[in-house]
Amino acid sequence: MKREYIYCDTCGEETLHELIREEKHLYRCTECGTFTTHLPRKEVEVRAIISSGAESVRGSIKAYEGDELEKGDEYIVETEEGHKIGEITSIELKNGKRAESGKVGEIETVWLRDVGEVEVRMSLHKRSVTTSYKMVVDGETEFEVGEVLYINGKRFRIHRIKLISGGVLRGEGKRARAREIRRIYAKYEGR
Repeated sequence: MKREYIYCDTCGEETLHELIREEKHLYRCTECGTFTTHLPRKEVEVRAIISSGAESVRGSIKAYEGDELEKGDEYIVETEEGHKIGEITSIELKNGKRAESGKVGEIETVWLRDVGEVEVRMSLHKRSVTTSYKMVVDGETEFEVGEVLYINGKRFRIHRIKLISGGVLRGEGKRARAREIRRIYAKYEGR
């Protein structure tokens, strides 16, 4: 007898259900005995392109038919190099248009940015000279305004963090995860 965990309205949670009539997709809750119909959802692969810095790689994500995917959602992307964690930045529909969201089946490609390992860009200020610097870190790594960074044997203090969302963190102690940061601004403090 086929058994499956399905949400039960009577129990108010997912419970184990037994298949009673396969042709009608009729199941019975093993906890309370309530009957329900359940159509199994089909999992499909959606074409994905994930970017990490300037490099983009093709892959795919798994989602259920009819699910709505939205900009900002996170998915595991399967690539030839292995699995990557990505955040959706854009959705291309089968009609060629770009959208903020779309249903699986109507989507041609999802574009994601790698949030598992991200490139953090920095502007390092030493008097009137500004130097660009890039650092690759885990997307969950936090940076804080006022924090001291040691780069190439030199000491820099973060004075501002610009976010991807457009905001700017200026106050001492304000923090952001690497995956949320567009650029870090830091001032030279010596060796």
